[in-house]
Amino acid sequence: MTISKTRQPHFSLFLLPVIAASFLLTACQEDSRAVSTSSDRASEIADSRLNKATDGLMTTLGQTRETGYTATEPKELTWTAPLTREDGSSLALGEIAEFRVYYRFRHQDNFRVIRIESPATTRLSLAEMAPGAYEFAITTVDIQGLESRRSTPVNVDLI
Repeated sequence: MTISKTRQPHFSLFLLPVIAASFLLTACQEDSRAVSTSSDRASEIADSRLNKATDGLMTTLGQTRETGYTATEPKELTWTAPLTREDGSSLALGEIAEFRVYYRFRHQDNFRVIRIESPATTRLSLAEMAPGAYEFAITTVDIQGLESRRSTPVNVDLI
């Protein structure tokens, strides 16, 4: 008799968008007018571009210069329940007992576990978690107590 473990769930993350490197580079591009402008004007242009880039970054993170952090979107992890076990055999939703979300600060060795005891639940709010650099992974546990391997870890920086 072979015991088959459940297949790891597909795991994705929905957080505030991350700024692209090209967005930051916009403030560093040379202005074709810079050759014919004074150093004061060039400085004003550079400051203006830096302010636009900073404002764009703060908007992306849900912040403003005046109010600080004001994100309206909840920070949460979402995942999809697996349809098959690790051996390829089918896994019905009724055969899933729970999900286990493993997390830790990236500088720590030990993981903590959050048990999601409803197989219909496929999201976890991170709103109550302390700020920090985290690593998350998830497993599926079937009604026989067999636990899948951990999903590929997801790094999350909560600010």
